[in-house]
Amino acid sequence: MKIHYVPTVLLLGSAVLLLVVGALLFLKGRSTRRSAEKFRGRAVPTRATVVAIEAKDLSLRGEPDTRYFPRVRFTPDRGGEAVEAQTLTDVPGPPPRVGDELEVAYDPERPERVDVAATAGSAEGAGRTWFVLGSLVAVVALGVAGAWLVLVLVVWTS
Repeated sequence: MKIHYVPTVLLLGSAVLLLVVGALLFLKGRSTRRSAEKFRGRAVPTRATVVAIEAKDLSLRGEPDTRYFPRVRFTPDRGGEAVEAQTLTDVPGPPPRVGDELEVAYDPERPERVDVAATAGSAEGAGRTWFVLGSLVAVVALGVAGAWLVLVLVVWTS
């Protein structure tokens, strides 16, 4: 059996590089999840007035899905001037109208970070995109390593 060094270095090097990228994506997801959990731990509930609604169209498996993110105005519990910010999460349907009041939770350290109180129960969805991307990159890395193994066992031993 003859080892071909250039394809071996290219395939195994790219597999290792992809695994590192996948690990970094997982770490980003974990960081995002921890940040969401910290936010949930210190968030202060309050009532806010909806000043605008932004509709964002998402396409999941070809089916259109519209999500509504309200822009709200509220006065923090510590007083001070009113804060206007867009919520971090969408509202459960049907969306509120401009002028309606909405229960929100905000970060007292950064009041412009506002979440809809109805979605503030858990942080399980936070970082999910990073975890999915990390998983996909890891699968590709394993596929590249598998391709190298096929070359070694099938092609180069013949």
